[in-house]
Amino acid sequence: MISFNYRGFASRIPKLYIVQSGSMEPAIKTGSVVVSYPSENYVQGDVITFAPNGDSKKLITHRIVFKLYPDGADSPARYITGGDANEDFDTWEIKDEYILGKNILNIPYLGYLANYAKTPYGFLLLVIVPATIIIYEELKSLLNEIRTLLKSGFSKIKSRFKRRKLKIEPEYTASQGENFKDKDKGIPKVSVLLPIFGASIVFLGLTASFFSDIENSIGNLFQAGEWSQAPQGPQPGDVVINELMWMGSTKGASDEWIELRNTTSNTIDISGWQLTKWVTSGTDHEELMFTISAGKSIPPGGFFLIAQFPSGDPGSALNVTPDEISTSVTLSNTALQIRLFVSNWDTGGTLIDTAGNKSTPLAGNHKVSQPKKFYSMERNSTPGDGTISGSWHTANTSVGFDSGEDIENRGTPKSANSPP
Repeated sequence: MISFNYRGFASRIPKLYIVQSGSMEPAIKTGSVVVSYPSENYVQGDVITFAPNGDSKKLITHRIVFKLYPDGADSPARYITGGDANEDFDTWEIKDEYILGKNILNIPYLGYLANYAKTPYGFLLLVIVPATIIIYEELKSLLNEIRTLLKSGFSKIKSRFKRRKLKIEPEYTASQGENFKDKDKGIPKVSVLLPIFGASIVFLGLTASFFSDIENSIGNLFQAGEWSQAPQGPQPGDVVINELMWMGSTKGASDEWIELRNTTSNTIDISGWQLTKWVTSGTDHEELMFTISAGKSIPPGGFFLIAQFPSGDPGSALNVTPDEISTSVTLSNTALQIRLFVSNWDTGGTLIDTAGNKSTPLAGNHKVSQPKKFYSMERNSTPGDGTISGSWHTANTSVGFDSGEDIENRGTPKSANSPP
């Protein structure tokens, strides 16, 4: 018996997607159709189509900027991507299983036709009208065939009657019938491909609403999803992990806090969002650190502070009021990675941002001998990828600390970060 793995076969079929933003220009223009094909290996420079965070409802096509092995050379690779026209890298980390394929061909401007084909007028023009013309011509040809056969039959009957009556040969010959038949050959058979092509690009057009490119600029995130529709819900990069006081302060090692920043011009409701941390005790794993309370939000361009202690507490050097207070805010000095999710992190919640790469902190300064240094880890004004050191710097000013605590402690809680 021969078995056939349909799913495996289908996974190897090239897929077509419509590009609806300019983040990959000039290599891939807006309105192009890209052909994506699965590959055994993806390398830096490949243009890939992928589902960020495994979300198959939102596909993106960007170039691989870095191929990383955060857990060692024998571990699965991770990919950092970015649009050719974007100033910054994407804010997510791509796994092999998120990748649908590598771009092997792009067809400029075909996507415009495909999107037009899924409108009522486009479907009528590209499918219904050509199909109607072909059906009409085929019916006309069929009627001619029937007419020819009927005429041939009547001619034979007539000729037999004449032979019996006049004893002469029939005037009608088969060739005459054939000549009559050839008078109207109908439209070329290749024209059948026209409505088939129209129907095909209608289905291609239907994939357009699931294709998306993301482009970051300072303080904003532009997303091209389905044309004429706005993105639904917060997207990666709308809120970033902006500052980490991972080393504590002069008041104690537990005086740690996390600052979030809204990069958009809209208020964002962060009720129920979750922060996770990387833990190295026992088997290395990720676990929930904190769930943001109901009714919490961040104003446009604003900040949200989560701290161990309230302002004025003997264990805190802060003189600004935290938005949330929890003793669960603990930040590793040796294997730091914090991730921010919309909703439940372990049941499909959208990953919004990541800070750190599970190793020593990417910025900040901790020195307990004189002169003491408790300098926070600050995100650059253009956030970039939070898992690489180029997106962070060490605080060099003090804002929001108690008087006298602003010399050895540096950071900017609930204020704009210091310049790099």
